[in-house]
Order: sequence, then structure tokens, then C-alpha cells
Amino acid sequence: MGHSTPALFLAQPGQRLAYRFCLQWIGGNILGFLISLYWLEVGERAALQGLEGAIGGTVIGLAQWLVLRRWCPQAGWWILSSTLCWTVLGASKLGALGWVVPQTHSDLLRLFYGLVDGMKMGAILGVGQWLVLRQCFADAKVWICVSVLAWAIALGSGWVIGGWLHTITGLFLGEVIGLALVWLLMALMTGVGLAQLLRDAAIK
Repeated sequence: MGHSTPALFLAQPGQRLAYRFCLQWIGGNILGFLISLYWLEVGERAALQGLEGAIGGTVIGLAQWLVLRRWCPQAGWWILSSTLCWTVLGASKLGALGWVVPQTHSDLLRLFYGLVDGMKMGAILGVGQWLVLRQCFADAKVWICVSVLAWAIALGSGWVIGGWLHTITGLFLGEVIGLALVWLLMALMTGVGLAQLLRDAAIK
């Protein structure tokens, strides 16, 4: 299957476009997470299952698609991939982790389970998204590794910081801010990965 390089990318300086894309990607992910809170309530793993995963995955997938569609003509499948992957996550023992707060208050356990569960979640999402990205980018196979690392680091860090904020303020809002940080860190790292795929495609 052929891979198309977006003409828009070739028409702009690579470094400037990489920054622009990353900012749009980060903004899209954060906005998607905040909008999803209209339908979803941040809570424990058991409270966020398949239906909640489907709702959250659709909102996030749509927000990501609005950014990605300019660079990948087949990006329409991204929404379906996101919905299916998050539904699977929600229906599994992992849960819809993008909206889950761990029960433990131990920093070490939050970090450990955040890293481990983040890797599992990143692998599931990464494979689903790779099936879309490979239609546009020849080197898309690296995306799975990017997704695994991004979600592991983001979930572990966000859960720990959310726990700190909850303890310091006594407000559950601290946990929500921690999850917002998860999405911010994930978007930053995956945004860099996607920007690199775009630059590599332009060079080739």
C-alpha cells in the first residue's frame, strides 16, 4: 500500500511545523479530555467500564482526528480505532484508565501500577492507532513503542502528582488535575513522535 506525504508539510519549514503540530496535538488532547468530563465522572476503576470507555474514546478520538486529518488522509479511521480500543480497555480488568483514580494513596504503588498499566494501555492503543497510521507513514511501526512509553510515563507521573495534590488540598479536584497532567504528558510525548513521523515522511 502506498504512503502519501502531505503536501502541506512539504510547503513549510520542518522545525516550525513540528512545533505547530505538537501544540495543536496537545491542545486537542487536553480539550478532548475536558469535554469528556461532561459525560464521564472521574472515579475508581470499577466505575468506568466498557460504555464509559466507548464514550471517552469517541470524544478523544474525534479531538485527535481534528488535528491529524490535515496530515493523514485516512485519519477518519482514527475515531473508530479510538472508540474500539477504549471500549476494550473499559471492559477489561485495566479499565478506562484515562479517567481512573487509583484507590491506593501510596506514591510507590501509584508509580508502579501507573507504569505497568500505562504500558499495557499504551500497547493496546498503539496497535489500534498503528493500523491507521501505517496507511500514511512507512515508519509507523515505531508508533507502538512511542505509545507504550508515553502512557507509562504519563500515567505513573500523573497518578503520583494527583495523589500529592489530593493530600495537600484535601480536595478530590487534585486527582482530576493529576489526570489532566496525564493527558498533557501523553500528548507531549506522542505529539513529538507524530511530528517525527511527519518529518521523516517529508524527507523521503
